[in-house]
Amino acid sequence: MLLVYTHKITPRITYIFKHIFENMLDLSVSFSTAVEVFVAHSGPKMSYANRSLGNEFNITSHSLLFERGVIDQGITIYDWEGIPAFFKTDDNAPIPYDIFAASFFLLSRYEESIPKIKTTNEFFDSTQSLAFKEGFLEMPLIDIWVLKLHKIMSAFFKEIEPYKKKCSKKELIIDVPLAFRYRHRSFLVSMEIFLKSIWQLNLLKTFNQFMVLLRLEDDPYDSFDSWVSWLKDSNLKPKVFFRFANSSKYESAISIFNRRLHTIIKKTGDVYMLGLLLSIKSHLKPELSLNQEKKGFQELTNRQVKMSRIPNSFRQLSLIYADLVNFEFTDDYSMGYSNKIGFRASTSTPFYFYDLANESKLSLKAHPVVASESVIKNGKSNEAFSNLERIFKTLPLNCSRLTIAVSNGFLNPKKQNLPLQKSFKNYIK
Repeated sequence: MLLVYTHKITPRITYIFKHIFENMLDLSVSFSTAVEVFVAHSGPKMSYANRSLGNEFNITSHSLLFERGVIDQGITIYDWEGIPAFFKTDDNAPIPYDIFAASFFLLSRYEESIPKIKTTNEFFDSTQSLAFKEGFLEMPLIDIWVLKLHKIMSAFFKEIEPYKKKCSKKELIIDVPLAFRYRHRSFLVSMEIFLKSIWQLNLLKTFNQFMVLLRLEDDPYDSFDSWVSWLKDSNLKPKVFFRFANSSKYESAISIFNRRLHTIIKKTGDVYMLGLLLSIKSHLKPELSLNQEKKGFQELTNRQVKMSRIPNSFRQLSLIYADLVNFEFTDDYSMGYSNKIGFRASTSTPFYFYDLANESKLSLKAHPVVASESVIKNGKSNEAFSNLERIFKTLPLNCSRLTIAVSNGFLNPKKQNLPLQKSFKNYIK
């Protein structure tokens, strides 16, 4: 067991030290504020303070983990052996910056809690982030730091063995915001789609709509029976997130009373793990809609729903996460950006989220999503997946995960030979 001496044990210190050592490195850790206990400890030990006690392994502390609330930190990035770092402390130390405070800053999404100019939709955009501005958005920076920390500590302590890299993993999410594009839609929605296609002079889309409605072609979003074919050369077993909400002023949806939708959800649940794709209304007004969506989905599937996903959040993520905990979700897959490939929290490792408002760890595990369909489709046919493969090969830890999200429409069987979809199939092999 690693013993950490610090002059004050705070919730922030306990949270980030346990995450790094126990969740990421599988090393147990304990804390003490008593110098005599620290001196008497015979195993690996380190101090976390503004100065060392003697010749022990020391990380010089920044003030962040001893503070409460949110204060603009004035981050300055510098280069540490070719890696971006901040909260610089002692140039002569083995680790010349406060890795724990820096990791906490990124994991807690500290910068998203600082009042600043939002986008027109009121959500935090990737271009506002420190990672984007400083060019490390596509790097799981915390994971890289932690691996270097372990290397330095294993050289310092004979009890800590060198890190043995086995393999990281790819994960796949399938979003089902709409199970059908043309069928099982209301008359008004069908007319809206038709008139919009006419206005845009998109005659092919109009023709496809008529062919589907006349039962001469399959609905392009009803791809569920083809998933086995898509995944036959892959060892990935996707997690599937269904939206289960009626239409609102925010978005159009398939009726939750549609029998074909019920059949699809039940059949999918027999093969894959299911989660709830939250509607815009449910995360803007959770007290009115979130419980209703979850309860209805659980009654249909006859199982507890613990996984959630919000493709585009219009509220501060920490507020949404607090609501998800209140409604007994345990795992969320919203920690990503819809307009950029990258790691929103600068990690590829799932982590329990820290609530800065209440200074406590939530019982909700956030799973980083590095890319969603919208950003994948914005690139060239093979560019996005070759970039993702490059990122995957550089993941540093066994606990690292590279998770991407596509939709049921992306998996239309008629698209299997298109360049983008062929690149996808090569990626998941």
